[in-house]
Amino acid sequence: MMGRRRAWRAALTAVFVAAVLGGVTLTLRGQQWSTLGRLLRPETAGWLLAALLVTGVGLLCGMRAWTLTLASVGAVVPPRTGVRMFFVGFLGKFVPGRVWGLLAQLRLGDAAGVSRGRMAGTYLVNLVVVLLTGGAVGLLVAPAVLGTGTGLAWLLLPVALLVMLAIRPGVLDTLVRLAARVARRPRPAPLHRPAEVRHAIAWQSLSWVLSGVHLWIVAVLLGADAGAALPAAVGAFALATTAGTVALFVPDGAGVREVLVVAALSTVLPLPAAVTAAVASRVLSTLAEALTAGLALLAVAASERLATSGDPATPSAGGDPRLTPTPG
Repeated sequence: MMGRRRAWRAALTAVFVAAVLGGVTLTLRGQQWSTLGRLLRPETAGWLLAALLVTGVGLLCGMRAWTLTLASVGAVVPPRTGVRMFFVGFLGKFVPGRVWGLLAQLRLGDAAGVSRGRMAGTYLVNLVVVLLTGGAVGLLVAPAVLGTGTGLAWLLLPVALLVMLAIRPGVLDTLVRLAARVARRPRPAPLHRPAEVRHAIAWQSLSWVLSGVHLWIVAVLLGADAGAALPAAVGAFALATTAGTVALFVPDGAGVREVLVVAALSTVLPLPAAVTAAVASRVLSTLAEALTAGLALLAVAASERLATSGDPATPSAGGDPRLTPTPG
């Protein structure tokens, strides 16, 4: 029975990995690779490597934000377990429909002793944090696109909601209950540690800023003024990626993100250069995300193998003795 279970687990893992690789390929296949000739020069190699690294660091900040939202609903897991749960769910964004990453997280949550109610609560809390912080950081691009008219005041709504959430994280419980009622779903677990939401907001905001720096580097390499391009690039990336998150039926928001990035960067670059920057951003961010997730998961697997070989009595990640019990 155990052998059959391992075989099924290995088969499902292989299918998921193949689906992620297919999604990454589909995302990159439609890019206009010929436009990247302006960037792929020996003198720009160091800058492009820096863009990859800063995007990877930004993703790690996003991982920290997610684990904090998991803790906010009362599920405290060991670091290795949290890393695996986050990155498996994250890689699911490359599979059309996005539901597969969530299902994989639910399965990992079951193995780690985290109830489905808490996993659902984590998903909803994290989604609110990601959307609000992405919208708030995205406002950096608003003056360049819309000018400085009084209409900009209406765009401060995400910031106002974010401030309210930071002051009173308990408001999330009301929003989550309402969303569950509208969707006719069971009520997710309530917040147990509201302060963790504040920390998650800070880490996710930092994630958006760092992740957007790669687009700034690309824009400067293409001739944009460094000062003017910084808020435009960081804001454009946050806003475009947030919009891509809502586009559930395309892998990683392919197409949606590029349109918004081009529109924003055309304020600091000629249109052809803005198109090149959008294509380069897609390629760089996809490579950085895939590499960071893959290396993180490999590091977790290697760490667990070392721990198991050092102590035969050490259980697998799902039964880590440091796991804080999380009853339904």
